[in-house]
Amino acid sequence: MIASFVGRVSLFSASVDGIYFLFFLAIGSPFLAWMNVVSVTMYLAAYHLVQRRQLHFAVVLIWLEAFSHAAIGTMMLGWESGFHYLLLMFIPSVAMTASRRRLQVFLIALLAFLVTLDIVSRMWGPMAPIPQASLIALKWLNISLFVLMFSALASYYRQKITQAEQRLKVLAGVDVLTGLNNRRHFESVAEQHMADRRRSSISSVVVVGDIDLFKSINDTFGHEGGDRVLVAVSRLLKKGLREVDSLARWGGEEFVFLMHETGLAEAIAATERIRRAVEDSSVSHQAGEIRCTMSFGVTQLLPNDTLGDAIARADHALYRSKAQGRNRVSVD
Repeated sequence: MIASFVGRVSLFSASVDGIYFLFFLAIGSPFLAWMNVVSVTMYLAAYHLVQRRQLHFAVVLIWLEAFSHAAIGTMMLGWESGFHYLLLMFIPSVAMTASRRRLQVFLIALLAFLVTLDIVSRMWGPMAPIPQASLIALKWLNISLFVLMFSALASYYRQKITQAEQRLKVLAGVDVLTGLNNRRHFESVAEQHMADRRRSSISSVVVVGDIDLFKSINDTFGHEGGDRVLVAVSRLLKKGLREVDSLARWGGEEFVFLMHETGLAEAIAATERIRRAVEDSSVSHQAGEIRCTMSFGVTQLLPNDTLGDAIARADHALYRSKAQGRNRVSVD
């Protein structure tokens, strides 16, 4: 992400210096125009460094060009030329990437640089003055470029912050180990589904499943082995369900799924297929093949059910599966 951003900055800044080149040619200052060719070359070199993954040197080259350009431009044309405005572009980028201490140091150093540049440029006067009308046009060109660049930078950071917030929102509802939805996300989806169901009277089924004797798996193969089993079982559950169904890791070795618009007989058949798939599978481990089974409890949603009501009945059926020898599907 950072490399892509630096690469874009390099190309955009090279384009800006190309505009300066044309501007100074237009006002009859070829010396100042050709000075910008050096700046264009530096930015293209920075872009080349980015492509070669030498990001640090690219950033150093960009900073060197920007500060030297501001200093030389101000000394040649005076403070009113507005070249110093472009240095303010570094403030948000530093603020977003540096610590508070480094940001404070940078702001103090930038302020000292600008004050010194202002004093020196006013003492020595413009070394290569241009007509007043051209100077005003240059100042507003620099102000316009600053507004454009600052707006683009603000938009870029806003986009990245929005993307980060969306990723965090997704991660907040995902179980890190298995990649399935977690309990919090499932409860939200299920509650919404149940509210919709009350209006349309569609048939749905809740199933709770538990890996049998999971503690012995952990004791025998360690937590790494247990984690591999959880991941493998999660894949089988996901493969055995439809995309429209809601599946989540409920906690520990327990899973829950909500089968949308499904009758009880159809749900039992689908759960049986999943049970057999788990029973027939194995997980590779350095200590040997790990095999496991699962027990399930199935219940159909009733008209006035809450999610807690449905889970309680499914749990009751699951306990019956355990009591009757495990590795089976029971219906409440």
